[in-house]
Amino acid sequence: MSDAIGPRDLADRPDWALSHVPVAPFVHPRSAVAPGIAPLDPADWFHVDEDHSGQMRLRDALIAHSPDWAFDTLPEGEAAAAELLEEILIHLGARPDYKVRADGRVRRPDGVEVDTRALPSMAAAGRLVQDDLLIMRKAEGEEEHRLVAGVLCFPAHWTLSEKIGKALLRIHMPVPEYAGDLSRRVQRFFDGVQPGRPLWRGNWHFAGRPDIVTPMREALKTAAGHDRLAENGDDAWLRVERQTVLRLPRSRAVVFGVRTMVSPAEAMSSEQWRGLHATLQALPEELAVRKVSPALRARAAAESGAESGAEPEAEVGAARRPTR
Repeated sequence: MSDAIGPRDLADRPDWALSHVPVAPFVHPRSAVAPGIAPLDPADWFHVDEDHSGQMRLRDALIAHSPDWAFDTLPEGEAAAAELLEEILIHLGARPDYKVRADGRVRRPDGVEVDTRALPSMAAAGRLVQDDLLIMRKAEGEEEHRLVAGVLCFPAHWTLSEKIGKALLRIHMPVPEYAGDLSRRVQRFFDGVQPGRPLWRGNWHFAGRPDIVTPMREALKTAAGHDRLAENGDDAWLRVERQTVLRLPRSRAVVFGVRTMVSPAEAMSSEQWRGLHATLQALPEELAVRKVSPALRARAAAESGAESGAEPEAEVGAARRPTR
């Protein structure tokens, strides 16, 4: 096993990272490949874990010191942003780990108090929870939802300023897998989501570093393209996005949430390694190469018994239900 995915990563992880892998989309065929959508219990909208304090510290700093970069709201998104904050306060008020007061002040699980009435709606939302939150609105006569408001502290190689106001297909450029049938399926999915019936899916990739704040302009992302593995080496860290989708009841806007979880690859369970191997076997080779380094592919194969001729499992168990 490479030193890049050795036990030292469990001890050396930053405080915004986890010591375990609570959500692994690749352990179940249904969630392994996009769009991989499943129902979400409304009570499980937000996931709080051991990385809460570290991530919220970063979010507080980014929203306070880089407001032009971290959040934005177009005029047509103001009402939906205010409604989203209301929904978040109602949800957090029912949780034992948050304290929501009538004057709009909220005490988070890390003990920090946030005065939501002193902040713009998206900034307040971004300081209450670990999720990045993006509001999509489809106006009458439009074919696609557009991004009209958002708070984005932990981008995975994109920027809010470059995507705000854009439609779904344009937002996902330059991602080649999104063009064509997948983009149409995602738009139908956004059209069909109903109030009170949220959904979730998982996205994942490996990286050589545990960095969680990774903005990138489109031009640089296109130029970087397939150089990811050359930069990241043995891909010692797993980055999972627990993505939630719900429709606001009044504005009918769609809220896309992204809860980013960073864990050492070494923290994966045997079941998760086997699930990774099964998923990689099912992916087109070009996509598998972009997702995982040779060292990790070899480790996943070894955990599955593939090197000794054992047949990998087609299904290795359902993804663990996200917890609050």
